[in-house]
Amino acid sequence: MNYFKVTITTTHDAADVIADSLSPITGACVIDDPKTVDELIAAPSPRWDYIGEEVFENSDRPVTVCFWCENSDDGKDILAQVDEVLEEYRQENSTGFYGTLEQKREIVEDENWANNWKQYFKPFPVGEKLVIRPSWEQTEDHGKIELVIDPASSFGTGSHATTKMCLEHFQSLDLEGKNVFDAGYGSGILACCTLLFGAEHVIACDIEENAMTATSENMALNNIPDGKWTTVLGDLLSDENVRSTIGEKAPFDLIVANIVADVLMPMLPYLKKWLKHDGRIIISGIIDSRADEVLEAYKNGGMTLCATRRDAGWVMYEFK
Repeated sequence: MNYFKVTITTTHDAADVIADSLSPITGACVIDDPKTVDELIAAPSPRWDYIGEEVFENSDRPVTVCFWCENSDDGKDILAQVDEVLEEYRQENSTGFYGTLEQKREIVEDENWANNWKQYFKPFPVGEKLVIRPSWEQTEDHGKIELVIDPASSFGTGSHATTKMCLEHFQSLDLEGKNVFDAGYGSGILACCTLLFGAEHVIACDIEENAMTATSENMALNNIPDGKWTTVLGDLLSDENVRSTIGEKAPFDLIVANIVADVLMPMLPYLKKWLKHDGRIIISGIIDSRADEVLEAYKNGGMTLCATRRDAGWVMYEFK
């Protein structure tokens, strides 16, 4: 089946109004507003360290609200309802608040996106001991540990430098029987890998609710029993109950945190408290320009640097 892609030109102030009005009809709307990039830069968040250059391109483009619907009788009914809503806004648009409300409709062919992308995700090695593969592919890398990840149900495949450095570094450690804490686990790739390398138990904490679903799916793909891992939802920096839950599983032989600098630094006192005397902390997700700052903060916090990895502008540290 083919689809209509409908793009409506509006203004920065009216975009949310338009999207909120149309969403009950269309199911979902996407706002494209170049001004939000300026706001993002002006109000930096502790949840990111890097913005891709592509978001700065074509910064003079108009603000738009976009949605998709089927090219069918039901879809045409949706388009008729959208026309009615937009006409009402045109009637009260004497000040130009809503912009032009110009509507562009394109026919988008159904190319079975749910399956066609699979041809691009093939097994790939990480270090000397690990190979990552999707569930629909097999590998001939016999003797290596296989980490099965389906990107359709996760936040990544392990190929990004910040994750890959951790996966490579795990292979230099003895994780057999170890107790592990993963701070900011995402899809659970790092937690899952430590268990495949012999860890006894992993407790993992993340602020995103869908991280729990993704991790559960990936643990199941790798035949890891439920009793080997625990997930916690919440922010350990602000939630005492979350810290208490994690603390009950401490001390940890290994703590891994693949987040960003602005979270890694204030997190250190808790990580250090939960670490065994001879344990290790691995931190990643550090963009190169922040690496010295993070290193200094951890040294001042009483940690000793054991190892450093660098890849594609990102840095990973291991401390004791």
